[in-house]
Amino acid sequence: MLAVLIWVVLPLLAFAQTEQELLAQLLEEEQSSVEALALYPKSTRMAILEAAKYPEALIKMESLQSRTSAAFKSLLEKYPKELQEKVWDLTRYPGLIATIVEGGPKSGIDFDVALQNFPPEILQRARELSYDHFPLLSEVHRLNRQWDGAYREMVSIYLPVTRDALQQLTDLPEVLSLLTDNIRLTVLVGDLYEKNPAWLLQQMDSLNIVVAEARTKELEAWKSSLAANPQAEEELQQSAQAYADEYGYDDEYYNYDDDLYYDEEDRYSTLIEYHYYHYNYPYWFGYPYWYPYPRWRPYPYWYDWGFYRGPGNVIVIVDLPSYWFVNWYFYEPWHHYYYPHLSSCYTNHYYGHRGSSGSITSNVRNWHNRNRDIVTDEWMNRARTDANAFREYGKFETERQRYNQANPSKAATPQGYLEKNRKKYPDLSATVERKKEQERNAPAPPIAKPTEQPRREPTRPDVQPPRKEPTKPEVQPPRREPTKPDVQPPRREPTQPTVPKKEEPKQRPKIDLGKVDQAQKHHQDAWEKEKRQTPQRTQPERPKVQPPKLSTPKQTQPKTAPRVERQPTTPKKKN
Repeated sequence: MLAVLIWVVLPLLAFAQTEQELLAQLLEEEQSSVEALALYPKSTRMAILEAAKYPEALIKMESLQSRTSAAFKSLLEKYPKELQEKVWDLTRYPGLIATIVEGGPKSGIDFDVALQNFPPEILQRARELSYDHFPLLSEVHRLNRQWDGAYREMVSIYLPVTRDALQQLTDLPEVLSLLTDNIRLTVLVGDLYEKNPAWLLQQMDSLNIVVAEARTKELEAWKSSLAANPQAEEELQQSAQAYADEYGYDDEYYNYDDDLYYDEEDRYSTLIEYHYYHYNYPYWFGYPYWYPYPRWRPYPYWYDWGFYRGPGNVIVIVDLPSYWFVNWYFYEPWHHYYYPHLSSCYTNHYYGHRGSSGSITSNVRNWHNRNRDIVTDEWMNRARTDANAFREYGKFETERQRYNQANPSKAATPQGYLEKNRKKYPDLSATVERKKEQERNAPAPPIAKPTEQPRREPTRPDVQPPRKEPTKPEVQPPRREPTKPDVQPPRREPTQPTVPKKEEPKQRPKIDLGKVDQAQKHHQDAWEKEKRQTPQRTQPERPKVQPPKLSTPKQTQPKTAPRVERQPTTPKKKN
């Protein structure tokens, strides 16, 4: 993918050399962001470029959003979380709360008539909240009108085409987050669009095709690797069930309908099922604070796994597993002990797609960089096909973390713990020793001439590009009753992870589905990057508890969610 970006940048030589160099540098650093922008439909890309011409408007919108979301959270936090979830759900439907509140309380036929144009799945919840918590909905409506007035006044100074572009992007909050989180790139792209719009549009169209093709090939490679490795496929199902057990999902309203469309403007579009849950949480209120990462839309429980179960309990792969699922997997060391074939499969995929910014490649790269003192290049290359290597590593890290929690004043580093337990972990010890020997015998690096500039290696954001639209499944995904955690989900990727207490693991055996969410995963860029100094939300910390005692897992069949008869839904037409 770096070669693609260089190809896109070369024509910039017609511009000033300093501008060309700066933009080329940013394109390398923000690879996943550039790919995310390129994968949106052409109409959305046009809105992005128009908004990029006025970065000060984006910054003002971000400031207003920060104040409004804080006020909304303050309004709700006095109520039980179950009620908060219901109110958050209503906010996803534009105009719904306003229709309920304006004109006073409604009941019976008056309520049904007033809300007849809203999806039937939400009407029962709306009716309950209207009857039981009308004053709360009135306060939400007041806050909504307040920010709407402030926003309209703020954008009134711009031309209609700019106002329309900004309004269109409020329905894609992940895009606004991307543009403000990467404001340097936004400013340069907007400036370039003003200077040479035809050229930039041509480059974006070309990049759209190249990135779409690369994503398709990577997905096909992932499907093939699982088909050739039944043990890894089984462990993927087991780990997915563990993930669902830990976080739970609310898929009460997730139903398929049969309204299909084909986007004539996007030559790589496919038939896409249009699901009602494409509605996002409103940009001005933000996403629910209890989510451990930016999640602007709720999804069915199989979304993060990248597969669902079809007839005969056969899994149907629809996408790569989400960035958040793979991140969760590599965060806990005992996953490598219980699912070593899956760890090898992930690593082997990484070796075949090192230039990708996809979920698997980025997370394997992050994990390797964090553990280079122990996980050598030699070990990695062998572990991609040797599950026993990962099982030993999982045992090593789990027992080291258990030791550190029992002896906080004498916490051991990976190198120190391995040094004291060489015989217990012979494979890791041998590869680390060979690495040290190679470093001792390596010739000293040449001294660069004073006039030479050392080569700068590009840095890449450790993020996943937006997810590809799935083709229509032949069967309805199974439905699973949600289990809601009593505590907030933990934050991912701390510098020194602490490990939650788990029982001895049981044997355990979310895809812009709507067009509006075609590249929604790019918002993880802001969540992952350490350079962002002032995050908008404070994520909950992972509890410090004891790691589980490791035992040899038995081979069991994964749980299968009960099949639920599909309820008929009213087809929704794409705007």
